[in-house]
Amino acid sequence: MKEPSVSVPIRAVHGREYQLLTAAHRARKHGRDREAIRLYKRILIEYPHNLAVALRVAPMLALAGEDFEAWQLYRRAAHEYARKRQYNECLVLYREACRLLPLEFEAWRLCAELQVRLGEPEGAFETLVEGRMHFGAPHSRAQAIALLARARKIEPWDDALLLDLAQLYVGDDQPDMALELLAMLSCRVEGAMLRRVRWMQLRATRSPRYLLLWIRALGSTSPAEPIPSPESFEPIELDPEEHPALCEVGS
Repeated sequence: MKEPSVSVPIRAVHGREYQLLTAAHRARKHGRDREAIRLYKRILIEYPHNLAVALRVAPMLALAGEDFEAWQLYRRAAHEYARKRQYNECLVLYREACRLLPLEFEAWRLCAELQVRLGEPEGAFETLVEGRMHFGAPHSRAQAIALLARARKIEPWDDALLLDLAQLYVGDDQPDMALELLAMLSCRVEGAMLRRVRWMQLRATRSPRYLLLWIRALGSTSPAEPIPSPESFEPIELDPEEHPALCEVGS
């Protein structure tokens, strides 16, 4: 079992708590991780304020796949550090939680929020963008949008971020939000990125206007730059009744 990066010594205890700790340590030392986890959990039930045990078992729970319980312990310990104004220790915990629990949205959000408070906006931006990469599934699109929207407040003109966020809005059926970002990007980018912008505008609107703009962007390809094939883009289903002119152009 991997050792936690936050090293907190187990304080001296007596009686039953000492017996449970000794048994848990012995089980862990001999590779009986499940037994050790069970014993550490028992200690936390009977002695819930034992922060050292919480920090010792949280990484073990994460590595064992018990993500929810692991995050509860990380969050409880982080709140205790924050209450004592030990913000650097709190940040270490959040970073470890992000590493061991990459699908825990709150870990990424709180880590970035604390970095901003500590005067580390660049680090917060990197945290938010890195966290977004773990929320690529359709059911986690809202979390990805929330992380990038927060990152945009730190770096409002990052082209890659704006394009990624616009794509998420298109997939989340929020075309107005996507078009606002894409309109800003269309004035700032060129080449391959401009073609992606025009294609996403077309996906969001299915409008003849954006089809023509996309075709025009294709025509701006430099001789050294290959023209993308239609297979490299996601298909768009056209409704002949709603957009007859567009269907004629695309046929």
